[in-house]
Amino acid sequence: MKKILSLILLIAGVNIFVSASDHTTADSTHQISILTWNIKMLPRGATFLHHHPIKRAKLIPAELMKISPDVIVFQESYDGKAVRMLRKALKTMYPYNEGFQNRKVITYKRAGGVLMFSKYPMKEIESIKYSMLAGIDKPAAKGAMLVEVEYPAKKFQVLGTHMQAGHGPEIKLSQYKDAANLLKRHQTEGVPQFACGDFNTRKSDTTLYPKLLEDLQMEDGAISSALKCTSDHLLNDMDNYNPTKRNLIDYVFFKPNGVHPTSISRSVLRFTQRWSKKHQDLSDHFAVEMKMKL
Repeated sequence: MKKILSLILLIAGVNIFVSASDHTTADSTHQISILTWNIKMLPRGATFLHHHPIKRAKLIPAELMKISPDVIVFQESYDGKAVRMLRKALKTMYPYNEGFQNRKVITYKRAGGVLMFSKYPMKEIESIKYSMLAGIDKPAAKGAMLVEVEYPAKKFQVLGTHMQAGHGPEIKLSQYKDAANLLKRHQTEGVPQFACGDFNTRKSDTTLYPKLLEDLQMEDGAISSALKCTSDHLLNDMDNYNPTKRNLIDYVFFKPNGVHPTSISRSVLRFTQRWSKKHQDLSDHFAVEMKMKL
């Protein structure tokens, strides 16, 4: 009798272990991670910027693969050679990429500078150039690109963008509407949408930031990391000409479209590797990563 009871307990224990293992696997499988980063890969011919895109393009992929987000959304990916280096280095882990297919002579059309990588099948749905642009952002052809990712648990859409830097609020308000209309055109119940990028809108701006969320119909959340700013002139050695300017302007927003995640977290990440005597920061912006469990 004791032998039978021991056997029953052993089998029960095995079943509990297997069930727990399956649950752990399911949890890890259903976590989506998306990273957005303005990497300042401007054309290397602009030597007065001292930004050396080729040097940094050699170092960025290894740093990103250490944390291995599911989707990466870059902005300011304008230098052709740097982009080719990023694609080659990231290809094994990220076989799917979209963007930077719109160069024509020295100008860009349709979401210039937005470049996305994914571990899972990804296709571009639509890309736009913003209807209102000013200054250097005109030839840069800033805009937004929307892709759909075939994630194993649930497909989702990601919008990548880089909005107007400086100038009057009317331009940003126009771009909010353009991006919102792009999202609405392809909104589907049960398919969550993310909006990522450099929105050039300070979270502390009590007028523009709420308007941005209202127009996009998106949700934001608290930053859980020790770093709170993405444009940090005090800490970032590529962007330290005004140490009083410390702002959060890069985001990963979320629209559930009927999906109910069990947890969401956002972190500001700083990637560093010594690439010159004066610099170790790999861009003048810090990155933002969102992790979401479905």
